[in-house]
Amino acid sequence: MTDVTASSLGGVFTSDASIQEEAIAYPSDIPLPMLRPDLRLLPAAADPWGQPAWTIHDPVRNRYFRIGMSAFEYLVRWKAGTINRLMETVQSETLLESKEADIEEIIRFLRANGLVQRPDPQAPAAFARIAASSKRGWFQQALQGYLFFRIPLFRPTSFLRATQPVADIFASNFMQIVIAVLGLVGLYLTGRQWDLFVSTFQGYLNWQGAVATAVTLTCAKILHEFGHAYSVTRYGGRVPTMGVAFLVMYPVLYTDTTDAWRLTSRKERLSIGTAGIRVELALALVATFFWSFLPEGPVRSAAFLLATATWISTLAINLSPFMRFDGYYILSDLLDIANLQPRAFALARWWMRETLFGFGLAPPETFPRKTHYFLIGYSLATWIYRFLLFLGIALVVYHMFFKVVGIALFAAEMYFFIVGPILREIVAWNHLRKMGGTSRRAIVTLLALASALILFFVPWRSEVSAPALLSAGTVTEVVLAYPARLTGLEVADGDVVHPGMVIARLESPELDSSLVLNEARIREARGSLEQARRDDRRRGESARLEEELSGLVAARAKVVALRQRLIVRAQSEGVVRDIPRGLTSGTWLQAGMVIGRIVSADSRIVAYLDQTDLPRIRPGAPVRLITEDPTRAAVHATLESVSRYGAESLDSPYLASVNGGMIPTTRREKDGQYVPRGAVYRLDISPASADTLLHPMRGQAMIEAEAESIAARVWRMVAVVLVREMSF
Repeated sequence: MTDVTASSLGGVFTSDASIQEEAIAYPSDIPLPMLRPDLRLLPAAADPWGQPAWTIHDPVRNRYFRIGMSAFEYLVRWKAGTINRLMETVQSETLLESKEADIEEIIRFLRANGLVQRPDPQAPAAFARIAASSKRGWFQQALQGYLFFRIPLFRPTSFLRATQPVADIFASNFMQIVIAVLGLVGLYLTGRQWDLFVSTFQGYLNWQGAVATAVTLTCAKILHEFGHAYSVTRYGGRVPTMGVAFLVMYPVLYTDTTDAWRLTSRKERLSIGTAGIRVELALALVATFFWSFLPEGPVRSAAFLLATATWISTLAINLSPFMRFDGYYILSDLLDIANLQPRAFALARWWMRETLFGFGLAPPETFPRKTHYFLIGYSLATWIYRFLLFLGIALVVYHMFFKVVGIALFAAEMYFFIVGPILREIVAWNHLRKMGGTSRRAIVTLLALASALILFFVPWRSEVSAPALLSAGTVTEVVLAYPARLTGLEVADGDVVHPGMVIARLESPELDSSLVLNEARIREARGSLEQARRDDRRRGESARLEEELSGLVAARAKVVALRQRLIVRAQSEGVVRDIPRGLTSGTWLQAGMVIGRIVSADSRIVAYLDQTDLPRIRPGAPVRLITEDPTRAAVHATLESVSRYGAESLDSPYLASVNGGMIPTTRREKDGQYVPRGAVYRLDISPASADTLLHPMRGQAMIEAEAESIAARVWRMVAVVLVREMSF
């Protein structure tokens, strides 16, 4: 579907400034230009204020021009022949106050849009001016040519009219009820095997799945376009062409539904606009139903793709109101505002100019208050969307070609679609300022702009920030070496301990029994060895008995060592933390159990800095660490050292993005290390005062650095990218 085109003056609404002809003085007694005989004047829906409206249909170009009541009254009496006679006729036959300026405006509108016959002596010159104003340079034409162009494939009018009865059956209320019931049943059955349905996605994460998805989407989109086409035919219109359009060389099917503008019913136009979406949703509902019953195979795979890919693509693309897809025309019909974007953009530009500079200009159109602000908000959202879209397209184009062509096309697109429109608007601001003078609001805006430029170019940023981790200097775990029973806990959580201080006492009946048994065996072995040494007949056994005695002595020493470790002592100085709850005398404890930690009173800070800010810092610089705990005061510290080489992996997982940290990382499969995605350098920072920490704390290290402006930083970042990308 395409927008209706019309003028904003002379009772005709919705103007595109690019088609307006310059003002021409018309003597009142000259003949009126002859209208083209093939034009048709059709009734249209009333305007937002309830006033009747009409459309002029140009069948040659299949374009529609929407006009208001005053323009209609003049055009139906156009056979009066001259401006004077037309004024007299309108004055006598209607309640309008006929003005020569109104007729002159209508003449300019007709000539600007090629609605008069060529024998008119001024028509060739007017057409020449129109062509010259809309003509673009060859480079811009070539640039836009590969960004978007259409290829009509066939004229479907005869086919649509012949098969319309079949389409009407599928569009009937009965079939809609059947599809809705099937869809509800399918959704219920799918919900019962949801895990299987979701896991099916994994089977399409390969090139075969991509091909199958593309084929399925193509079939769905063909039916989508036929939904639009049959809807137009159902309401008496015709579809001149159907074909394929290319958006940055990506094929998109299209249907010319311009004839929808001849309909006076907004409900019928909405039916045409939503027809494609309704077809795809019906396909998704039916496919969901059959997926639950079909056996495994290609048919079930196709049903799955129809049940998923169709409605996802419909929501993501077709319903967007920011580009001229179905969502845009649906919104236009819901608001009953033809040429929605041009009119909204004109209103938003006026609002922006008045807000910033207060030129005192009248708005291009008057809308109800809510509609007024909605159109401004819609325009701002569309501009942001298009900015991101065109930026993305420029990046896609850059990567589609080899670097020389890619860089040239990227720069050209950035200028034509982003930088150029911004510069033209700034030029318009300057022109309006010269015409209307400087208001107080303009002075405020210029002062705000100057302040922003100062903040952008003047070096004032004297700190750099780096993701950092504050942790204890050393943390020693108190681990049990042998299963035992607790007889006494000598410390509590938070106590300060020194090396050798007793933390806990334990006992082990097993070790006690083993020691008694071992002592008895040692006494027996020693007795046997003494007898062997005195008896000449057993003297040869002495060596064996000595070896056996040595083994028993070593075993006793091991048991004694284990019994000594049942008295748990502190190995370092610090504060006792994390003693498990419920530790009382008589509690049995397992080997390897951690019964507490000794945290040293000192702390350390490790940070990682991006390579962009690395030249600005020096060892010895003051540092402020702002932790994630809002109740904790900033930690003052000093930068001790900066790594000379980029970090291959992070020393702590706390800073990794996958664990909630600020450093983008990926986890290496072979060793589980967290690898930074960009170049970062490790900074070792020493806190100014001792601090006992229970757990590591993330934060931002604010490091004093050489002053730098935002502009310089942006330039360095851009320069890094340019140097990297231009290394052919």
